[in-house]
Amino acid sequence: MSDIHDQAMQYIYQQVLERLLKHMSQAQRASMQLLIQRLLVAAGGVEYIGQFQLLVVHGEDRRSAHLLACLRAAQLTIALRAPATFRLRVVVAALPAISQKTLINHERSFGKLFMQDDARVELLMIEGQAVVPFRVRPTMSIETWAQSRQALLVFGHLTAGQPEAMFGSRLHLQLANAFCLVLENSQGASALITLIPERQRLLYLAWSRRCLRLAGESGLHGTYLNLATLAEALGWLQALADAPLDAPRSPATMANPDSPLRVIAVDDLLQDRLDDSQLQQMLGVHLEPSRPQAALMAYFDLDALLHLRQLRGRQQRKRHKEGRLGLAVRDRAHSTQANDSAQARFLNLAGLTEQQLVCLIHAPFADHGCGLEGFVEYCHPGMRVALPYLHRALQGKTCPEPVQQWLMDISGLSLAQLKAIYARRMGQPARRVVANLARRDLALRLQTSARAVPQVAT
Repeated sequence: MSDIHDQAMQYIYQQVLERLLKHMSQAQRASMQLLIQRLLVAAGGVEYIGQFQLLVVHGEDRRSAHLLACLRAAQLTIALRAPATFRLRVVVAALPAISQKTLINHERSFGKLFMQDDARVELLMIEGQAVVPFRVRPTMSIETWAQSRQALLVFGHLTAGQPEAMFGSRLHLQLANAFCLVLENSQGASALITLIPERQRLLYLAWSRRCLRLAGESGLHGTYLNLATLAEALGWLQALADAPLDAPRSPATMANPDSPLRVIAVDDLLQDRLDDSQLQQMLGVHLEPSRPQAALMAYFDLDALLHLRQLRGRQQRKRHKEGRLGLAVRDRAHSTQANDSAQARFLNLAGLTEQQLVCLIHAPFADHGCGLEGFVEYCHPGMRVALPYLHRALQGKTCPEPVQQWLMDISGLSLAQLKAIYARRMGQPARRVVANLARRDLALRLQTSARAVPQVAT
């Protein structure tokens, strides 16, 4: 029975390969053959290819889909020619959260490539602060996102509620941390395969080294060719940025330098072979064009950033036009639109209320509450009479308990966190790391407006 099943599976795999090759252009098939040669050399020969495990971080653009299709074709081609073929671990990434549409597209692609039932393929996804098996329906439990929610709120209040800071370069640290988690349970991953051009990789490496120097980890510079060490160090930076008000944690431990994770770059094979309309048709998906100038953007979802930008714009327009922001009126006008919009899904999933988002955008508690009076005046005029008590609560002085509860409800943070934000109680190296992250957007470009930087600068 087992032999019959194996024969049936081999027939299915052969059909998948034939369908893939049929939908590839002649140039794409030539690139796939060159890819096979590169993988065989990296493995040490065809006799070792069965022990070779490739790791790929899978984005939601055309280049990612093209790479995955070529890798699958290479895996099945080698299986027909040799006793064994390489194993493949695919990590789906779309931080801060994967949309349902993206999950459906990935599931459709995996199904067309017959990857979900292949023991040689492992499909994973990033969910909150964890790496879990791929599934089309993400976990809706708020507890899953509790750590990400707290990190978002604290970082946002420290950086003046700037959307580009909250969903900017700090997401790269989250991606590196997730990559580190994958490596910890990789069962001996041999190599990471990437389409990111060399210039982009060097720019990312330079940014990483600068972040580590600001955190006082200059001693790690000699091991940067070890990708596992770099990911571990960036994971430590993410923990520092997520909890900048806590006591500093110990620096990242050094990865084993005797077994470094190799990087196999294939951008030279596939960058000029992107006539992938037939491949997209075969995979059953329609994907956005890739942006070569920002290859890492394929691993991020911009819906949350766009939602915060829109909400911030509405706040600013209402403040200028009306002179006072009526939350009740605004909620009736926009709550249905926000709840129905895909742009709000991560924020809803994280358990944030509309009032907490408005509070986050105004960031009224930082720098000894310099913006608290204006926030109360425009957003919560009924609390004007309690303004002195709000300051007393944030200073740690005695005040009515309902005032303390209001602060926690409106912000989503604990009173201890609010006191630390109010007093700018953030030590080194967290202060330098947060300031550096606040200066760069998701594409690692310097922001034209660095309004958030003075609050956290040394």
